[in-house]
Amino acid sequence: SVISVSTMLSYILTALLAALVVGMWRWLRPKPFAGIPYNKESAGRILGDVPLLAPLIAQTKEFSGSITATTTRRLGSPVAQLLFPNIRKPLIVVEDAREIEDIILRRTKEFDKAPTTVDIVLPLFPHGTVSQYTTPELKAQKRLWSEGMTTSFLQRAAAPNIRTATLDLLELWSLKANSIYQGRPFEVLEDFQSTALDTIWAAVVGEPPGIVRYEVTKLQSRIAGKTDVGELEAPRGMFLRGAVAYIAHAIATNSNSPIPAWASKLETWMPRFRRFRATMSREIGTAVAKSVDRYQCLGKGMLDNDECDTCMMDLVLRRQIAQAQKAQQPMLDPTKDQRMQDEMLTMLVGGYDSTADALSWFVRFMETYPGVQTELRSALRSAFPDTNHPSVQSMLAADIAYLDAVCEECLRLGGIVKATMRQALVDTEILGFPIPKGAELFLNYHINLPPIPVPESKRSRGSRAAVAKMGDGLNEKAGQNLDVFEPRRWLVRDEKTGNDKFNRFAIPALPFGGGPRGCFGRKLAVLELRMVVQLLILNLEFLELPAEHKGHGAVEKIFRGPDKSFVRIKVL
Repeated sequence: SVISVSTMLSYILTALLAALVVGMWRWLRPKPFAGIPYNKESAGRILGDVPLLAPLIAQTKEFSGSITATTTRRLGSPVAQLLFPNIRKPLIVVEDAREIEDIILRRTKEFDKAPTTVDIVLPLFPHGTVSQYTTPELKAQKRLWSEGMTTSFLQRAAAPNIRTATLDLLELWSLKANSIYQGRPFEVLEDFQSTALDTIWAAVVGEPPGIVRYEVTKLQSRIAGKTDVGELEAPRGMFLRGAVAYIAHAIATNSNSPIPAWASKLETWMPRFRRFRATMSREIGTAVAKSVDRYQCLGKGMLDNDECDTCMMDLVLRRQIAQAQKAQQPMLDPTKDQRMQDEMLTMLVGGYDSTADALSWFVRFMETYPGVQTELRSALRSAFPDTNHPSVQSMLAADIAYLDAVCEECLRLGGIVKATMRQALVDTEILGFPIPKGAELFLNYHINLPPIPVPESKRSRGSRAAVAKMGDGLNEKAGQNLDVFEPRRWLVRDEKTGNDKFNRFAIPALPFGGGPRGCFGRKLAVLELRMVVQLLILNLEFLELPAEHKGHGAVEKIFRGPDKSFVRIKVL
């Protein structure tokens, strides 16, 4: 009958629909890799570990720490999986400082940059080294810029600008402390960002932007009661602050998107991004043209002389011009060189945020640990007994072990670069766990918790060899109380002199990564941190903050910084 046929059809359709739902549910469920620990309850739900992860990120504002808390720490295993719906493969999380050091430094043929991180920055800086896998072209591009990061070049071309920018910062803070705030706390992250931009732009293109100096002039006019403060002519370099702040925010926002690659691609279609690229291309092109005009007039003998270089761009252009002359070929227009522009933009964005976050952690630690602040000031005054404003040469020549230890401890506990990602190029193993080719790894750089125990027999040959050579600091005194700011973990006694000696290998630490994919600007960042710290401690005392401004909570965007960047200072 008709009714029976209709009933039968409804049964069939219901069964088909149920089968489809069950099939979709089974297909969407996470598919863990074999042999690697994971949360069993998460494997049975479509969203995987997302219900565990999302509340932690919302609570802590840190996605990297939330990932390790959800996986390795929750499971008590140094290697674990973070499960997603089956539209994405699981993420293998590794939390073992020794093994991560081995992967980054010595197992580079097994692991390379992960597609997830490349996809985030590729649409924004398609020709920068940060957007490339490890290829011969990448190595050639890095070699072109490598001399710009030598110690001798940075000391000559960057150090004077670091000192000038820091003295401007000290003047700005002195004005704030003595006139506007008068003993009350004030926020400092933006001041550190401006100082970083003043330093990096001058180091890269040779023209100080004058951002902090402009802020000093504005504040002086305001204190003097002038009503035309808003009419002060801003320096040309002021375009930098808005431009770099925009692109840094865009990268951070897109990185946290459920589909970061598409979010970054969409960003490039926005009018704001087009204005950003046009502005930066114009300003970089102007600086490049000035440098080209200067070097075109030099003879071959002078082109071989690096004493002519005033910034990194000078050095790169001089090498390109010399190569073109040697080959008797016309040089391509460097003002339209997209590789040069993208590399310069990468350095600006990376240095802007990371340096400001590192210095924000430094002043936070100095307030929390006044004994460390006092000891550091004593060490600096012993090195510079006659001045609070030592010369560039004096600061560079000073061998102050406790200063180096404080800077290293700041980078360790601050965890500015919290983690990195890699992709397995081959089927391999980590600590005895099988890692399939193509899997993406999340490597935790932040050493702030006791390591999860691992049998020595499970470790790689490179990891065991490193301990035989350097010692196992994490299981010795240097590895104790990792949640505490203790610079002395980086000091050893010199048997010949009886003095403290800085040992940067006291525990495994990779605040700038390492190997061929390590941070290109590491030496500049360390030089800037070391010089700024010296001048801040010699000229200021960081006083205790009110309860509402205390704490070591963090916010993780591109880099990890304090969630409260305040100081209360006394000018010395």
